[in-house]
Amino acid sequence: MIKQDYLLAQIEELAKKLAKLLRKEESHEDETETLADDCYKDLHLTLQEVQNATAEELTEKVMNWELLELLIKLMLADDRINTDRRQIEKAQQLLYFVQERDRTYSFDRIELADTIRNLLAR
Repeated sequence: MIKQDYLLAQIEELAKKLAKLLRKEESHEDETETLADDCYKDLHLTLQEVQNATAEELTEKVMNWELLELLIKLMLADDRINTDRRQIEKAQQLLYFVQERDRTYSFDRIELADTIRNLLAR
């Protein structure tokens, strides 16, 4: 139970940082990169690791599917990643992995899949 509480606290902190990242992005401030980097650090990753690792390697580094789902959201919000087709395809592979791990119906994941499809259609 303690492990679950700790994990939920970590997820909540990452979600707060992600929300802050999105607010900064909407106001077009230049601090977006540093906030995204902080979120990657919370997942024990760096931008370079996210960009260079394969989807399989990322699933090994971030073993919890809930945190992996947050990583996907972060990747799609980060302009350094969401402009590269290979990175978007990697996010799509990660989303497939998350959907395999948790088979409950999720509107958020449907929205993520739509976002990825739209980015790939550009």
